[in-house]
Amino acid sequence: MQEVIHLRNTKTRMISLILALTMVLCAAPFAAAAGDIPYYEWKQYDPRWASAVLTNQTMKQVGCLATSIAMLAVQAGLRGEASFDPGVFVAEMRRAGGFNGDDDLLWEAIPKAVPGLTAETPWACLDGTQAEKTVQLKAYLNKGYQVAVAVRDGGHWVALRAVTGGVAVMMDPAGTATDLFAKYPAKGVTRAALLRAEKPKKNPPPAAAPTKPQPKEEFIRMAESVLAFLKDMGGLILAIFQWFYAMGK
Repeated sequence: MQEVIHLRNTKTRMISLILALTMVLCAAPFAAAAGDIPYYEWKQYDPRWASAVLTNQTMKQVGCLATSIAMLAVQAGLRGEASFDPGVFVAEMRRAGGFNGDDDLLWEAIPKAVPGLTAETPWACLDGTQAEKTVQLKAYLNKGYQVAVAVRDGGHWVALRAVTGGVAVMMDPAGTATDLFAKYPAKGVTRAALLRAEKPKKNPPPAAAPTKPQPKEEFIRMAESVLAFLKDMGGLILAIFQWFYAMGK
């Protein structure tokens, strides 16, 4: 009898622990949806804007450059994280006709979406060795540019955050690595887009209103984030319960 009671108490404590753990894990998507992720960690596949369409394809598929420019707009101090993110940027670019039929970003439309941010030289070539390219990138930063860097021979874009100690520090829309040349071979780092950021002298009218998602849209985004998280965790939680149920037989 004592063994049975002990087993029941053990199962009760473990089930309570699992439920508590589940509640903590399920709270994570709400925190992310509330905007707790800093701009330099924004990803093109973030559930809040992953399904936003440029022209034909989504941010998750082809949104690396748009996400990079959104991060640079915040880094330059032209937009704030409280009311701006890659999803907002894409919506404003769409209203400004900022993408062509192939989902390519049209550089000349950027000032319409982010007043004060201009693509001065979208095709600055990066030549030489890794060290030489690092020096070039640092020189661009020293001249006051916000820099987006093409890697993988132009197949992907990242945003440049700093060059310190001979290391080019990036903000990668598709991953968590921060050392540019440790992640992407220097041979494929082919060019940079140089954006000039200047505070507008006068506050121009917004490109379109509203620029911030309405409460209903925010709720939908939060719900999508929670559902995706629960889908990933459901299998694990079910397996744990099945294991404890088998122990009790």
